[in-house]
Amino acid sequence: MSIKIIGAAYGAKEGSFDVTGLVQQHVNNKGDELKVTNQDLGDPAPGHTKHFGVVYEIEGNRNSLACEEGQTVLFR
Repeated sequence: MSIKIIGAAYGAKEGSFDVTGLVQQHVNNKGDELKVTNQDLGDPAPGHTKHFGVVYEIEGNRNSLACEEGQTVLFR
């Protein structure tokens, strides 16, 4: 199964990061499960709860996911 990350962002209104490349690297090397953490994605807004959003494609089908910091997403 090939996963292509179209775009991914992580942050809060106080600051955010474009994490598209990091998430693509993660799925290429570690598979279709990602725990959303500051350790893996950086901390764009220290002291604030962050959210993660991603748009991705699997076999030509476009999907999107969103979650809060600390949750796990599955690209399926």
